[in-house]
Amino acid sequence: AAATTFFDSNKELKSLLGYHTMMKSTVQKAFSMSRNVARGRSFPAVQTYTTKTEDVRVGPGVPPEEMPFHHFRVPFKEESTGKPKRVKFNSPRKKANKMFALIQDEAMNKAKEANPDVHDVHFRVGDAIEMTMVTEGGVDSSQTEKIRGVVLGMDKRGLGTGIYLRDVVFGEPVDRKIPLYSPLLKKIEVLEENFVFKKKRKVKRAKLYYLRDRMAIETRVTKW
Repeated sequence: AAATTFFDSNKELKSLLGYHTMMKSTVQKAFSMSRNVARGRSFPAVQTYTTKTEDVRVGPGVPPEEMPFHHFRVPFKEESTGKPKRVKFNSPRKKANKMFALIQDEAMNKAKEANPDVHDVHFRVGDAIEMTMVTEGGVDSSQTEKIRGVVLGMDKRGLGTGIYLRDVVFGEPVDRKIPLYSPLLKKIEVLEENFVFKKKRKVKRAKLYYLRDRMAIETRVTKW
């Protein structure tokens, strides 16, 4: 009702709204250009990039290759395929968890390269293994201890990955959780594969916690 009071027809109302939108975009462009001038940025000539669907016209401002975050097709082509290279869009939001994941992956790769006696050994749940760990004196100490047991399960949590071992020492069951990426862990050796079932059948579970309720002799690896 208010629109019919001030305007004779919908045509005049549409024209006024279009003029308002045009003025708003013009003011925004002028503000961005003044901000770039204040920051000392130059204004390159208008460039046209050809993509798969249509031409993208880039005006004055920061060129696309210098933008830290973009999710459009990069106009530069790879030499091998000749197709435009697609760059994954890295959202500026929630960057902390992504940075932490990258740092964690780098630390895990360095640990694997530095200690192949631990990370290159293949073992499964239900195997009997022997671990050599430093007891005291620091990482470079020669005072080590050998720990044996049956692998009851694994917790894969990046650098916090741990192995659950169970053994019987002097008649008493002992459960341990040993961090796999610890610098104190020097060596892993597989004593017997499928120690739980003696290779009569496969281990089809990821966790063998039920062995804690069984007889102690079933998980006894150490002979004393």
